Amino acid sequence: MKRFTLLFVIIASMFSFSACTRINAGYAGIVINMAGDQKGVNDMPTATGWTFYNPISQSVFEYPVFTQTAIWTRSLEKGSPTNEEIAYNSVEGIITSDISLSYSLVAEKVPNFYIKFRSDDLKTFTHGFLRNVARDAFNEQASRMKIDDIYGSKKSELLAAVRDQVNKAVEPFGVKIEQFGFIGEQRLPESVVYALNMKIAATQNAIRVENEIRQAKAQAEKDVAEATGKAEANRKLASSISPQLIQWEQIQLMKQKWNGVLPQVVGSGSNGMNLLIQSK
Repeated sequence: MKRFTLLFVIIASMFSFSACTRINAGYAGIVINMAGDQKGVNDMPTATGWTFYNPISQSVFEYPVFTQTAIWTRSLEKGSPTNEEIAYNSVEGIITSDISLSYSLVAEKVPNFYIKFRSDDLKTFTHGFLRNVARDAFNEQASRMKIDDIYGSKKSELLAAVRDQVNKAVEPFGVKIEQFGFIGEQRLPESVVYALNMKIAATQNAIRVENEIRQAKAQAEKDVAEATGKAEANRKLASSISPQLIQWEQIQLMKQKWNGVLPQVVGSGSNGMNLLIQSK
């Protein structure tokens, strides 16, 4: 009986110094030892479900491992608590951009995340550390590029390079970037916008002039071809004319003009008689 009583007291004592919490689906929990030989975070996150811990010497942190979405933008209407646009330098000047991104925490590396940031406040991480990493990546990648490349054909190349650099920086603490992109167009300095517009206008004008020259050249070649064809036809016609052809054409013309009536006066002499006889 005494043994049973002692065992009951021990079990009751254990439960009096224990607590439990539930780790919901889509989350990963970690138990933090705040005292004793095992002080610090447990190496492995707890599974979904009920977790027991000692509230005197331990704490439990819970982290979402589903996708988190955030934006850094100038406009407060788009969700940012302050002006969080990203400003970065190109070869020719400063550019500012609104950025959207999605990321998630890798469940197995949640302990690493706690060790680095000592908090489960993802909002502070997103709008603080992660934004600073992205801004530095933009500055490093864009500083080697011209504005018209960033604004044009190499925009996707810049985003890919920045995303890779950010992923490399946050991967050790269990963060994985899933989506990264611009919101709208980049904002450029007015002097750069003017220069780009002038360049575009000059390019369009050059294309227009080139098309006009091409059309004029084509028309000239057509005119020359037509003139050459007519000259060749005239040459062939001239080469085909002979004295016999001319005489034949004259006879045909005379036949068309003769009305079939013989001359009323016939000259004397053999020539006149011969003409009369031939006419009959």
